[in-house]
Order: sequence, then C-alpha cells, then structure tokens
Amino acid sequence: MKFEELTVQREVSPSDDSHMLHVELDPALAEIERGDALLDDLQLVHRDEARLAANRFTRVDEFRRHRELSLAAARDRSGMFGRALRAEVAAALSLPERTAETLMARARALVDDLPTTLARLRDGRFSERHAVIIADESMTLDAAERAEFEAQVLPLAERMRAGLFEKKARQIRELVHGAGLAERHETARERREVLIEPGRDGMGWLSAHLPNEALFAIDNRITAAGRSLQVDDEDRTLTQLKADVLVDALTDEGALLAPGDPETGLRSPTVLRGIRSEVSIVVPALTVMGKAATPGMLEGVTPIDPETARELAASATGFTRILTHPETGVVLSFGKDRYTVPSELKRYLRYRDETCRFIGCSRRARFCDIDHTIPWNGDGLTVHDNLAHLCRGHHKTKDAGWGVTQARDGSGSLTWTSPMGRAYATEAVHPIGGRAGP
Repeated sequence: MKFEELTVQREVSPSDDSHMLHVELDPALAEIERGDALLDDLQLVHRDEARLAANRFTRVDEFRRHRELSLAAARDRSGMFGRALRAEVAAALSLPERTAETLMARARALVDDLPTTLARLRDGRFSERHAVIIADESMTLDAAERAEFEAQVLPLAERMRAGLFEKKARQIRELVHGAGLAERHETARERREVLIEPGRDGMGWLSAHLPNEALFAIDNRITAAGRSLQVDDEDRTLTQLKADVLVDALTDEGALLAPGDPETGLRSPTVLRGIRSEVSIVVPALTVMGKAATPGMLEGVTPIDPETARELAASATGFTRILTHPETGVVLSFGKDRYTVPSELKRYLRYRDETCRFIGCSRRARFCDIDHTIPWNGDGLTVHDNLAHLCRGHHKTKDAGWGVTQARDGSGSLTWTSPMGRAYATEAVHPIGGRAGP
C-alpha cells in the first residue's frame, strides 16, 4: 500500500541530530479526518442558521410593534391597518401575503409567549423548523397550557428530527389542550380549502385541508377502487391507480369502476359521478393547426405540450378557447362611455395579468375584480392601461394607505406605494402593449 508522507514539527534537544519527524499516514484515515472536519463545519452552519432565524423572528416582531404604536396606526379609520402592515412585510421580503402573515404570527408567539423556545433557537439547540412547530402548536393554548406544552416538548426538540417531533408535539398539544375539541374542530373547519400547485413536466399537486374523517373516507374510497382495478393484465401500481381513480371521480361525467375482491367493498360495477370541469387555455393559432409546436397555457399560466393543447382546443363545452395572432387585435378602450368592462376587454386583461396584480398575490385573475387604477368616478377611463385585476382583499388595501399607478405604455406595469412611502413594481405576465390577440 502506498502511504502519503506528512511532515510534523517537534521540539528537539541540542544533541538530537533530527530536526524533523516524518510520519506516514494511511490515506483512508486522512479522508475520515477530513470528513469529520466538514461535518463539524456543517454543524456550525446549522447553528448559525438557527441563530439567524431567531434574529429574524425578533426583528419581524420589533417592526410589528413599531408600526402598531405609530401615528399612522392611531389615525387609521379604514379598519385595514393590519392588512396594510402585512402587505408591507410581504413586499419588503418578497413573500406571499399569507406567508408574511404567518411569519408575523409566529414571531409574536415566540417573542411574547415562548421566550425559552426563542432563546434555545438562538443558541442553535434545534432548528428553525422545530421552533415553528412549537409556535404553531401553541397558538390556541392558554397561558397555563402553553407553559406545560413548552416544558414537555423542548427536551424532545433537542433530540428528535423535525418530522417525528412534529407528530409528537401534536400529540402532546392535544393531551394538554384536551377540552373543547368539538368547538376547536368547528373553528378549524372554517379554514377548509383545496389548493393546486402546478409543477414540472406537465404534473402538479392537488392538496386539500379537510376534516380528518373526510380525508380517511376519501383515501379509503379511492384505495378500495384502486384495488378493485388490480386485475391480472393491469400494469399500474396501486399508487398510480388511486391517482387515476381520483381524477376519474372528479372530472368524468360517469367513471365506471369495475368490481374486484369483495374485501375492497366494490362487489359490483360502480359509477362515480364526477364534477364537470371548466378550464381556460391559451393556444397559438398555428399550434391548433398543427403548423407549430408552441406550447399552450392552462389558465394562461401553466405550459402544456402542443398535442395536449390541440386536444383541449378541439374539445366541446367546458373549455374557453383563446387563440392568439400577432396581426389581429381587440378594442382596448371604451373611454368614459361605460364603467363596466366589456367581455372582449376582460379576456385581454385576464391574459395580460393572469393573477391579482398586488405584490406577491397569486390569486388567479378569473377570481378577481377588475379595478380602475384611476377611479372611473374621477378622471379614470375604462381603458386597458387604467385597468388591472385585484382580488377583493387587495381592493380594500387601497383604502388602507396603499397607492397605485399604472404605466401609460400599455404594458400593464403597476407601481405600488406603501403607507411608509416605499415603492414596489409588479409586471404583467404578458406585457404585449397596445394590442392583444383575441
């Protein structure tokens, strides 16, 4: 075996003929020592991240306190100061507003109610994720319950991975806060929702915040249906079958599920009546004609391959077809003759904006209002460069001290000015100027 030679300095007596000591070290041992050093560095970085997270929570809460004690807060009569404050944090940190709201709530909980947790996070004794779990699970506890909960979970946070710790913390929280479960469930049920998150390669995620009994019932149903389809010539896995069953149940007018093993609960062919879907697509005309391979866009946002775009464009009812052409246009201005935005202009604006045009808001344009940037009852016109999509919440934000102007070049660029005087720009997804495809 070949060895590397390392030179090591040592103290020698005057009579010692040797001034250097040569030590031969096994390369494998050198690799282990190097690996140990790298892991030590990683642990230092991990502790630094925890310290920075603690400082971020502290600064966020300091800013909240500062604004809530400001003259602007005292003079506010709109009832929207909290919304404006949340928007200010979101804009400064380039966060979605809901994320900013959650950050502020966690910061308040850690600073005001969980100072020991915050101190241990600053010491790097566990990760930011651990601190977030503790803050989230303690939100609805009273002072005595919160103290008991924190005392029980902190030792676990220092020795458990975040995933396992989250489950354990939730169990402890339910035991500490056992009373009033029915009332708490009813309150939490008000926050039920379904979310979609488009992903890569034409795939995405569908998630639902639902009562646990509904979640288990849905999973049991699609699992039973998936198992019933596992016949000899079926090459899909159960996971794939469950996904396909869910799609069929929600989108097909009548998905026929074949019978299978009696233990699955499907002893006879079962028809699941689905929900008829409506999807907006934007497809270039040449793609529809098969003369180009330009992708289409689902809801104007998510790319789909040309073949799928052609199939959707050829479908009957249920799809809004929007064909774009570089030489054709739509009427973009109706001046002061009318306040209501005509359907042709609405289609153009939906294509241009795609989402609410407030900073960081991702609510789709089809679920938003069309706002006159300069009010129509003032000097504003019903014209494309004075119109933009705003969700109901951000419509109201304008009443809480936020100002907005729109570029006059037809690009749809907006500049928002916060109550503190900071300016933030938002750009249209398709800034196609004064003309738009039908």
